[in-house]
Amino acid sequence: MKDQAGPVVPVRARGAYRQSALVLGTAQLGGAYGIANRTGVPDDNAAVRMLTAAQELGVTHVDTARAYGDSERRLGAALPGLDLAVITKIGPGAPVRESLAASRQALGLTAPLTVLLHRAADAEAGWSDLRRCLETGEADRVGVSVQSPDELRRVLTLPDLGYVQLPCNILDKRWLAVFTNIPDDLVVTVRSAYLQGLLAAGREVAWPHLPDAERDRVVATLDRLAVEFGREDRTDLCLAYLLSLPWVTSLVVGAETEEQLRRNADLISRKPLTDAEREQALAELPELPVELLDPSRWNA
Repeated sequence: MKDQAGPVVPVRARGAYRQSALVLGTAQLGGAYGIANRTGVPDDNAAVRMLTAAQELGVTHVDTARAYGDSERRLGAALPGLDLAVITKIGPGAPVRESLAASRQALGLTAPLTVLLHRAADAEAGWSDLRRCLETGEADRVGVSVQSPDELRRVLTLPDLGYVQLPCNILDKRWLAVFTNIPDDLVVTVRSAYLQGLLAAGREVAWPHLPDAERDRVVATLDRLAVEFGREDRTDLCLAYLLSLPWVTSLVVGAETEEQLRRNADLISRKPLTDAEREQALAELPELPVELLDPSRWNA
């Protein structure tokens, strides 16, 4: 019989806001998400089991969005009886109040949500409305999901910004120069820790905008570093690197199965890389094209 106790995911604090180092991403509840997805969309029973397991493992938050297909509605059906807070994102280009009302109805929640703009481009039109959600108690934190370091630089000046979500991984050095002086209470949650599954799949799949020979050299370096640092494998190395970055609060990682969730929770519960290990990894891994590092450019 499978051990149901499992690891306990650590919780990190940013000011009064507390969030587990693992946030369960739920894009997989709305569609077959990720380049390495092999199992498709979990059914309703599997979704309930996964969310229940997440709570048992110490996960405090789940991440969803209006743009994630049926994810919010399915979460709403599975969440009753569970103590999991929700982070959701306003529909791209949608009016903030209308999108948030639709999210609340789908989720069936009256408690405050953490609410993000799904696109930095919507900040000019939507930020004032999003800030009012703090005043009305509909939101406990508000923030922005950004795609690039330039977008991050722009949103860091927004008043009452409390949360940022961004894509980063062990190969992506672009963000390091931005996080030199940020507020101590800013929550920074990293998505795409495995670069949409490429880092986990390794040589098994083609990497966009990178020749196979160069891909193989990168994978070989990652595997060697994992051995040198005493990590279990490449995926362990990838997560330990991100959690060693002083500005990272949490990693949002999705799962198609409960087994994947438990595996991610186990890895995230381990010690991060040391500062020296992180610097060695940065020195030995090559600079890679932004067309690979930014999945929004993969179809270009």
